[in-house]
Amino acid sequence: MKNNFISKIFRWLFIGLAITFGLGYAITLSEDLVNILLMNWTIIIVAELLVGLGLSIFIRRMSDSLAKILYLAYAALTGITFSVIFLAFELSSIIWVFLATAIIFGILGLVGKNIKIDLSGFGTFLLIALISMLFLTLINIFIANQTLDLTICFESLLIFMGYITFDINRIMKLGQLQQEEKYAIFWAFQLYLDIINIIIKLLKLFGKRK
Repeated sequence: MKNNFISKIFRWLFIGLAITFGLGYAITLSEDLVNILLMNWTIIIVAELLVGLGLSIFIRRMSDSLAKILYLAYAALTGITFSVIFLAFELSSIIWVFLATAIIFGILGLVGKNIKIDLSGFGTFLLIALISMLFLTLINIFIANQTLDLTICFESLLIFMGYITFDINRIMKLGQLQQEEKYAIFWAFQLYLDIINIIIKLLKLFGKRK
């Protein structure tokens, strides 16, 4: 049962990433779609945030069907916003960053799966670090300090790498207790967010712009 649950998580994770990257790239092939995206940018961002918050906060109260719909909707909305990245960076650079992220995910996943120490307290540390990063990001909007921007980027990268280890560790411990489809989607969503954020930060640090 546990292995079946974990397989569901990674299946949903793959589906979400495939939708995001496939849709993001497809939009860049049409100038009309790009123009529509730019005209409705604020609406799309707000919708993405609302769907993401809904999944994070209310998924335990949802039916499996609603959880699936919202997860797929979030992946599609992220794909729409992700098209900006395909417009800004060389495709080869995006591919290399994606491969690097896959390697990082594999290594950290193995660590999270096999580590023997209790990581439950690690989640609080990561949350505090994430809040501090968001606070610094807000400050830097007003002061636009390049050094601080790089510091935030590196901090964010480390935080989401830590979250991969933490989330995989939690999945291995809770896999026998959370067999419903919506919980597989919940954990796929957590890993999806970790991966997307790592890709964005790696592109910002090492990506080759057009």
